[in-house]
Amino acid sequence: MGLFSGLFHKSEAPAAPEAVTIVAPVDGVYKPVEEVPDETFAAKILGDGFGVEPSSGVVVAPVAGRVTTVADAKHAVGITTEGGVEVLVHIGVDTVQLKGEPFDMLVAAGQDVAAGTPIERVDLAAVKAAGKPTDVIVVFTNPAAIASLDLTASGTVAGGKPVGTMTVK
Repeated sequence: MGLFSGLFHKSEAPAAPEAVTIVAPVDGVYKPVEEVPDETFAAKILGDGFGVEPSSGVVVAPVAGRVTTVADAKHAVGITTEGGVEVLVHIGVDTVQLKGEPFDMLVAAGQDVAAGTPIERVDLAAVKAAGKPTDVIVVFTNPAAIASLDLTASGTVAGGKPVGTMTVK
């Protein structure tokens, strides 16, 4: 190599975007976002994602990141990944009307969480008794930050276990 070779050629290739693992937010049955019982989510108005019809009431973080939002009604949590992807975890449909009653929040805004960390407990029986669907919906609300989203799960899933990956731009 010549004395000036490093001046004209990059010595290292740029790092490839890292794939971020997405885990199921709860034990239950996986469904594409188009099949969740809420038109706003099903039409992907808030972004792409997926839902899980829960068989347990322990909700975990679907990605690693910082809790940025905890809804006053405790029915939704926002998490922002290190790469800047905003992830909404929405518990049930029209559950804001329950004013937080069936929810026990386990995290607070500003807290860092690993994928699979319990973030909330939900009394599924109380949600059902109120006539509300219990689907836990995960939506990626700033799609411009995502290079690719590969959701590979189907059927029964376990909370905290991988359901897909995303690559951040």
